[in-house]
Amino acid sequence: MDKSPRLILLMAALMIGLCLHTSSVWAKDDSPTQVVKDFTKAYYMLEPSMANFLSQDAKTNENGVDMVDLYLRLKNREAYNRGYKLSYLQMKPILMKTKVLDLEDSSAQVQIEVTTIRSINPLYRIVGFVFSLLKEHKVQDTITLVKEDGLWKIGPGAFNLPS
Repeated sequence: MDKSPRLILLMAALMIGLCLHTSSVWAKDDSPTQVVKDFTKAYYMLEPSMANFLSQDAKTNENGVDMVDLYLRLKNREAYNRGYKLSYLQMKPILMKTKVLDLEDSSAQVQIEVTTIRSINPLYRIVGFVFSLLKEHKVQDTITLVKEDGLWKIGPGAFNLPS
């Protein structure tokens, strides 16, 4: 019976540690580098959620055209012309390196180097890795960010997004 208080203290310490870890995982990181990484993942996986990371100037052009919708329609047309579905053009970022070139109160410039591979399905990645069929694509770009409503947003001209 004298071991149960130790067990209770140990369990309480583990629960507190788990709660602290979980809360830090759920906390949203709004640094320029994290915004660039999140946008890059959505951009290469052709997810409409990339619009959440764009500034108003990057989201729409002077004619009011939604740039994300236009980009996804262009990619869909490209896939159709090649005889594939849109999912064939998805690229999985496997390595991202970022470097902050300039950081001010309302703007920032982040250089990113991305290595991507085709993201058809997990089995393709496994077989491609085993038989050395995967082709890595490396991209380097400098992305300008602006602060809108207290959050970092991607400015116009990121990657090949229409402007």
